[in-house]
Amino acid sequence: MTIGWSIVGIGHFADHAIGPAMGKATDTKLIAVCSRSMERARIFSEKHRAQRAYDSFEKMLGDPEVEAVYIAAPNHLHAALTVQAAEAGKHVLCEKPMALTVAEGERMIEACDKHGVKLGVGYPNRYHPAHVEAARCIDSGMLGEISLARAQFCRGLSRGLWKGWKVDPALAGSGALAGQAVHPIDLLRFLLKSEVKEVRALTDEEPPHRLVDDMVYAILRFENGVDAVVISGMLAPRSDDELALYGTRAKLACKDTFFAGQTSMGELLVNGDTLQMRMSFSNDHPVHARSAWVIEAFNKCIKENADLSISGYNGLQMVKVATAILESSRQGKAVQIR
Repeated sequence: MTIGWSIVGIGHFADHAIGPAMGKATDTKLIAVCSRSMERARIFSEKHRAQRAYDSFEKMLGDPEVEAVYIAAPNHLHAALTVQAAEAGKHVLCEKPMALTVAEGERMIEACDKHGVKLGVGYPNRYHPAHVEAARCIDSGMLGEISLARAQFCRGLSRGLWKGWKVDPALAGSGALAGQAVHPIDLLRFLLKSEVKEVRALTDEEPPHRLVDDMVYAILRFENGVDAVVISGMLAPRSDDELALYGTRAKLACKDTFFAGQTSMGELLVNGDTLQMRMSFSNDHPVHARSAWVIEAFNKCIKENADLSISGYNGLQMVKVATAILESSRQGKAVQIR
């Protein structure tokens, strides 16, 4: 059973990752793409072998071969486009952040539930083979009792890279937090099988000079008692991109598994008093593979009418965490998440 897909929002990420992934993912056919510009839609559709191009979202939703919509439009449009797609009976896979506010996220979930369609959010790190193996190690008890976690994911770039709608908080919500820091936070939630209950955070937003953040520093307290430190953003050259979990029996580390631009997809290491393990992961096109993992998982969810790890409910929880991080930074206090 092949799922017919469409893409709305054909910017850099869609061109660099989603479009190629549609050709790589199994049981996937790219039926249509949509842009406000028909010329851009046609160019994109030819490049990524979509069958049709549209300059109207409404007309694309009326295409009977389109079963699922990948929403890669600017952040502030996610909620409205999702609701519209759900009302048309289309399944929705939405890029992160799912929404700018908790209320928007709840509206998206309500619409998809009401119309009996699936809603997923693009968090590919849950499907990285290193992270899947890390979860297996943790579940087996290999690490013992985990008390501390650490995650760092930085680009090593320069300030001023955000352009257009991405520097407008009303349209983007935030900068590095929405675009990057949510990935290590979500991965910690996945591996620890627990939700964040309290946040203490600092970002480097500095209105009116810097309206959105380039860096995020957060201390997270999870419901299961584990504390975690997360550093993520656009700066910090030569950053050690790593996630580490410290247990009573062993330490587990995922090294260089976040960054999607390298041919190596990193490695997994487990070090204990009597245990040593090391696994390496490689792929010729990791950025394509990561998006393909998400699309394939969503296809399976549709075909089997199953629950999805990266569901709308998961996306909503990440909106709550991101909102708490901004509140904590701006008010200089710990923030509880409910």
